[in-house]
Amino acid sequence: MKKLNSKDLIKSINTAENSGYFENLNRIYRTIPQGKCSGCTRCCSESVNTYYIEFLNLYRYLQENRRLYEQLFPKILRFYFLELVEPQDCPFLTEEGLCSIYHYRPLNCRLFGHWTREEYEENYRNVLAENKQTLKLYKNRYGIDLPDQVIHHKIQYCEDFEIHKRINRPQRQKMIDSIFTMESAFFMRGLLTEDAIGIGLIGWLIHTVFDGEEAGELRIQIMREYLAEGYSETLENIIEKTRPVI
Repeated sequence: MKKLNSKDLIKSINTAENSGYFENLNRIYRTIPQGKCSGCTRCCSESVNTYYIEFLNLYRYLQENRRLYEQLFPKILRFYFLELVEPQDCPFLTEEGLCSIYHYRPLNCRLFGHWTREEYEENYRNVLAENKQTLKLYKNRYGIDLPDQVIHHKIQYCEDFEIHKRINRPQRQKMIDSIFTMESAFFMRGLLTEDAIGIGLIGWLIHTVFDGEEAGELRIQIMREYLAEGYSETLENIIEKTRPVI
């Protein structure tokens, strides 16, 4: 994936504002019934798939809260480069166990707790199968053995989330379809390419400072260092020198 340059990001944000996409996105968010969370934060340990319009919604917020973004960015870098070698908490989670971007969190975060146990287990089987393919890829192409605790990482189904009415699968799909309809406008304008589909929230932010090839090469180097020494000088240098693009 190419680097998300400032010019295209500004153009994308203007497109979303002029087309009412941010209002439409928040309208979709508001239709999701609110539940009661125990605050255990066990679910806050992944970079969930995030649509471009959702990323833009968050990015616009971070533009207005630069100090927060600068505080978060080292954690974002560390999460991205080490997520395949060490389980980590979401970089947006505060020390107090709160979400620092709660009102701008993606759809997948908002729908946690709305899945039935059967749907949840089905999704985990799919994720595990993808993880095993990733394991083979890194072993065969780079000679890197990914830790079993990463490959088999599983957020347990939440029994504590209290909700009166769940959003069912057809309703969730309708939301996704509505968001993807907005997404298509960015493809048509050449602001997105197909390799951007399925990117996690952290990935979007990383690609504001690195293109896909550079980020991938750095990731391999950092993973090798970290697995060998439990520390990566390359990563520490990146964290020290890299600043978020606003």
